[in-house]
Amino acid sequence: MLEASLAPSTQAQYSSPLNRWHSFCTEKGIDPTQGTASHLLNFLTAWHGEGASYGTLNSARAAISLISVENFSADKLISRFFEALYRLQPPKPRYAFTWDAQRLLDHVEQLWPLDGIPLAVLSRRLVALLAITTAKRVDELFKIELPNIRQTAAGFEIGISALIKTSRPGAPPPLLSLPFFPQNPKLCVPTTLLRYLEATRSLRGDIRQLFIATVPPYKAVGKETLRRWIKTTLRDAGIEAPFSSHSTRHAAVSTAFRNGVDIHTIYQTANWSARSRVLAAHYHRPIQERSFAHAVLQAPPSATNPSVVNSL
Repeated sequence: MLEASLAPSTQAQYSSPLNRWHSFCTEKGIDPTQGTASHLLNFLTAWHGEGASYGTLNSARAAISLISVENFSADKLISRFFEALYRLQPPKPRYAFTWDAQRLLDHVEQLWPLDGIPLAVLSRRLVALLAITTAKRVDELFKIELPNIRQTAAGFEIGISALIKTSRPGAPPPLLSLPFFPQNPKLCVPTTLLRYLEATRSLRGDIRQLFIATVPPYKAVGKETLRRWIKTTLRDAGIEAPFSSHSTRHAAVSTAFRNGVDIHTIYQTANWSARSRVLAAHYHRPIQERSFAHAVLQAPPSATNPSVVNSL
């Protein structure tokens, strides 16, 4: 029952440390739900001795806290352990820097005119543009469904009704705002979306999901396919390893902030809680009321050095 409170991705993340904790407790003759701070400290110390990183151990602490009667988050001994671990082995962000969004946009501009490109290229173009102009995770883009896409005079609004990683009680569901971009039709997301809907209308049957396969049978695609489409587009744009499909989120947020989007808008767009101070602690820019999508699309020419960002 308690596992239902976690997103599937979190369940997958916690399964390994919980299995390891159960094995440790079985060996010691301890009830996994009744372990003390001393038991947890011995468990974490042993795992660290095997080479476990700060992030792995911190994830284990969070997972074990979910099933334990003890409040490990308030335990001073456990806190001191992680303070020492932080000093001895500081966690590193996945990316020490990010790529300039303009590199991707320059490539996307070449995929024109829309009527002249294959469905596979059109599909990759759309998912890449959605990722870079909304800063959404692939999991969120994967859950876009046709009934939740609404065209307005200004462009499109796309709601995501399914639960996502950051869903929480009282929080409104994500709403993607995609305004028309007449300044440069080659980068206009609504124009690309309209063309994609037209190209797939006769292929999708009763499939509600936005993205479908590019070859028969035209079934709804999975998250891994969307990740592969984005990675392929990044590679074609000259953006190579170590950057994954998730790096579009880093690049989008970094570019939007550099171009003057206020912190509140960025946090709202990225689905960060109001309590989070990740971005505010490292970036300070004047507040300007600008569209997130337009700010990314109007990125300045690529700089010589990549923009330095912290883990987002």
